[in-house]
Amino acid sequence: MANWPNPFIEQRADPFILRDGSDYYFIASVPEYDRLEIRRANSLEGLRAADPVVVWRKPESGPMSQLIWAPEMHRINGKWYIYFAATHTQALSA
Repeated sequence: MANWPNPFIEQRADPFILRDGSDYYFIASVPEYDRLEIRRANSLEGLRAADPVVVWRKPESGPMSQLIWAPEMHRINGKWYIYFAATHTQALSA
């Protein structure tokens, strides 16, 4: 069994890794909780150095305008879906 660095990728929480064919995908919460980024590589180790690509940014206001976290990616019937948690306020008690 291989030993992996801890943390696997710096400054990322709620990591989610998916393999599709020969590619690995990584998505996680970013420190600012304001966007969704995906990394892609042909190996798990390669995910660490892969450039993140922003695929979504939170709007300025509305129900998903604050605290974007815990994203997941799923491929269902040939289509990609991203699910994540979000709130309309910075207040954790809301």
